[in-house]
Amino acid sequence: MSRYDLLSLQGKAKRDPEGYRDDVLMQLQHYNALHGLFMLKPGKDFKAFADLTTFLAQVAKSYPRDMPEFHRPIIELLDTHYALLEPSLRRSLTSALILLHNRGACALGDLLPLFFKMFRCADKPLRALVFAHVVAAVRRANKTKRDDTLNRSVQNFLQSALMDENVAAAKKALAVLTELYRRNVWNDARTVNLVAEATKHASPKILVAALKFFLGQDEAAEAAAEAGDEDSDSDEDKPKTGAGTKAGTSSGVSKEDVYRAYNKGERTFLVFFSGLDAVESRGARARADRLSSPGSSPATSSSRRPMMH
Repeated sequence: MSRYDLLSLQGKAKRDPEGYRDDVLMQLQHYNALHGLFMLKPGKDFKAFADLTTFLAQVAKSYPRDMPEFHRPIIELLDTHYALLEPSLRRSLTSALILLHNRGACALGDLLPLFFKMFRCADKPLRALVFAHVVAAVRRANKTKRDDTLNRSVQNFLQSALMDENVAAAKKALAVLTELYRRNVWNDARTVNLVAEATKHASPKILVAALKFFLGQDEAAEAAAEAGDEDSDSDEDKPKTGAGTKAGTSSGVSKEDVYRAYNKGERTFLVFFSGLDAVESRGARARADRLSSPGSSPATSSSRRPMMH
């Protein structure tokens, strides 16, 4: 079937599920055959498979008995061949999983291991898509009242993800924590302590990103994380000089940047102290104190803490 035919069948199946059940099941059989081929060897002729996956994800809710766990073969394929699949197919399959999760066909806990695994891909749109969905899913779950079960589950996963040897995956885990804290979804002591634990990561990038959280400087970093650009050492992230910069300055800082930085100073101050006050681990707090007073010894910084309040 062409994409147009699938879209037509999709509308009809949603309006009359029983009347078009046989047609949908025929497409499901076709999908299973293509899925088996891609599991053996991912190919470049993927457009039909991507369209078919999207179609079935759209109508899966109308056929709960025929497709009770449609997300599992998609997870299996991505988990096995995520690094080999074409970027467009990888994003289509991920979008299908997100759609299924939004419609309650699968739990966020089923998707998190795969999503953080895919953060290792050199695919910025994919990383941005996954990051945005994880943050939005947790926010939505806590919109009316706190979902402590989900929060504990996600935080437990992020705790292990923070220590991932892959820097990209660990940095995304940290970005999720700081973004949810910034949006006042997770503003408890455990969230702050998880960020503090990230200072133990072997990568200096993770250490710096975690310490910036306590200085209230993580907002710009999160914007970059949402765009999927976690490599701060890439050429496009380095400040440019000359006429190509904002307002022709050598540093690339415009008057608007200065104005925004000045006017968010009060917020930065509050985030800095509220974050430090929530740190419970002595070792993590000592590291945060050392950052707050560069050049000072831990003992000196500790003695200055009462003055902060």
